Amino acid sequence: MSKQAFAERMARWNLLQQGLAANAAELAFLDAERGQVMALVASLTTLDAQQEALKAQLQQTTQELDGKVGQMTALESRVRASLKGKYGAQNEKLEEFGIKVSRRRAAAKPAA
Repeated sequence: MSKQAFAERMARWNLLQQGLAANAAELAFLDAERGQVMALVASLTTLDAQQEALKAQLQQTTQELDGKVGQMTALESRVRASLKGKYGAQNEKLEEFGIKVSRRRAAAKPAA
């Protein structure tokens, strides 16, 4: 459900709750329902606030995650370059680190 649709429903339900509370004496036959309306409106308000807080937390966590991924990518690049510098681009030892070994091309055959 969209945020706007939920807000419209909450406005409508708050108005219903206020009307039931203001006319409680006249609408005594709806006491049980009035209690349920009040409880559900309170619960919905709490859940909406929790959802908004979690959305904010999700956004912050996503930003932190993206930042850490960027840091790790840069670090990985530096480490891979250092390993290639230490072992050489064609050393089989690089495969232990998940780095593809550069293979030498076969010499071109002379034209006959």
